[in-house]
Amino acid sequence: MNAQTPKPARRRGTSAEEARYLIEQADADGVAREAMTLRMTLRDVSELKRDPKVPMADISYGPDGMRYLGVAVDQGGVTQSTLDRGDTSYVRGAAPEPPPAKPKATRKKAVKKAAPADAE
Repeated sequence: MNAQTPKPARRRGTSAEEARYLIEQADADGVAREAMTLRMTLRDVSELKRDPKVPMADISYGPDGMRYLGVAVDQGGVTQSTLDRGDTSYVRGAAPEPPPAKPKATRKKAVKKAAPADAE
């Protein structure tokens, strides 16, 4: 047997609970809330907005978009909701770089064969 007992996995809560947990962890590490960005899936944003346990004061809207607990929320474009602490190259509100264009395949033109001169 293992000498160390494995740490039990933390159970996932609602999207509001998860976001609050991530923000509190970043606060404890000394990250400013202005530098943070919650990058959430559309499903998690919808769940956050509809959660009856979330006080109305925790979610705010402004010209720069939605904020949860003072942290900017980017909606969609990710497969799993995460908190960007401002220490990556991610720029809030910037459109992702489009993939490079693929060259279009072209057909080779058919070469007409010349009729033989003796075919009369």
